[in-house]
Amino acid sequence: MRHRGTFGRFASAGAGWTMGGMETELMHLQIELEEVGGRSWWAGVISSFNSNSGTTQLRFVGRVGGDTRYAGPEFAAPRSFRAISPQESWSPDMTKSLDELCRELDRDGWMRLGRASDPWAFRYERVQRAGSA
Repeated sequence: MRHRGTFGRFASAGAGWTMGGMETELMHLQIELEEVGGRSWWAGVISSFNSNSGTTQLRFVGRVGGDTRYAGPEFAAPRSFRAISPQESWSPDMTKSLDELCRELDRDGWMRLGRASDPWAFRYERVQRAGSA
């Protein structure tokens, strides 16, 4: 979700501010869990060949408006036929991957707002100049 406004003076509820006439956007980012092999058929084939039997490669991604802008390191998790949230006890490096992605978001000026129902589904926002990604 993007809100347009200008930086500095309050423009409208949640829209942005004006400062020196510079337009800004309020960007919203959501952390999601992604199966590395689930992006395309060829990524699935490569992931299958590179993983141990019965495991899948997962990673946390930061998405803005459905577009992946950030990707954390991959980690292995047991493959399941049901949608089961991975746990650190059987998905080593899961917490390390999430922490690394969150540190990158912090360095890039994103502010954590809270999280959705999953323990990793943090929500962030950032004000930036309109037109820059």
